[in-house]
Amino acid sequence: MSSEDYEPREIDATRPSAARMYHYYLSGEAVFDVDRVFGERVFQVVPYADVGAHHNREFLQRATKFMVSQGIRQFLDIGSGLPTVGNTHEVARTLDPEIRVVYVDNDLEAVNRSHELLSEQDALDTTAIVEADLRYPDLILDHPETKRLLNFDEPIGLLIVSVWPFVPDSAKPNEVMARLRDALPAGSHVGMSHASMTDAPEELIARMVALAELYRETSDPTTMRSRAEFATFYDGFELVEPGIVYAPDWRPEQPVDLEDPARPCNFAAVGYKG
Repeated sequence: MSSEDYEPREIDATRPSAARMYHYYLSGEAVFDVDRVFGERVFQVVPYADVGAHHNREFLQRATKFMVSQGIRQFLDIGSGLPTVGNTHEVARTLDPEIRVVYVDNDLEAVNRSHELLSEQDALDTTAIVEADLRYPDLILDHPETKRLLNFDEPIGLLIVSVWPFVPDSAKPNEVMARLRDALPAGSHVGMSHASMTDAPEELIARMVALAELYRETSDPTTMRSRAEFATFYDGFELVEPGIVYAPDWRPEQPVDLEDPARPCNFAAVGYKG
């Protein structure tokens, strides 16, 4: 998709958005009444939607810490959502306070709240929030804030966590990923997750189908992809151990509950660019 086609998205309080709903699952806070009402419908279909969201956020946190351990000192977090406890910069800076982070989201509410949070934390010298869309990578890469904080001659940690499901096939997501991959210098890492029904039990597949149908009513309808389709986003990267697994299974810091109903249906992995 051409950068000329990009149109900033205004706040729409009449329909839920992916960023606001993710924030609702993580924090219990509904930004608008429509989010709370929609959330109640979601929980009727998938009662553990909030648990799944926390699995996703915890994967992002572990992936961030892993990347820092590998020498990454700058991050590009695309589709970062509303500021919620445990954001990338908060996690990374427990290990190195000088780490630089550029957040990106196409939801204006997420952008505004993130800017407020970063201002309150006096973090704008080393952190930025960019209003942009994953589908238009050149606008992200060429943005003045990206250029201000990220040095593309040094390894970068790219995070695209639970964002690809909201990018339809018509937007040519593999071409988007290739553009981002080509922009990353050697030594960079990418952490991603993606909802999927591959290997899921039939009862859970039925719930995921119903959830996808619900999301057609939001500003961000979903596209489910198989494990194999998700793997293609790592073309040109070397998967680090344990490869593509369910989000809670990626380098867990505590025992994984194999009976957790929220464990399946969300694959995650980290790749390395040599």
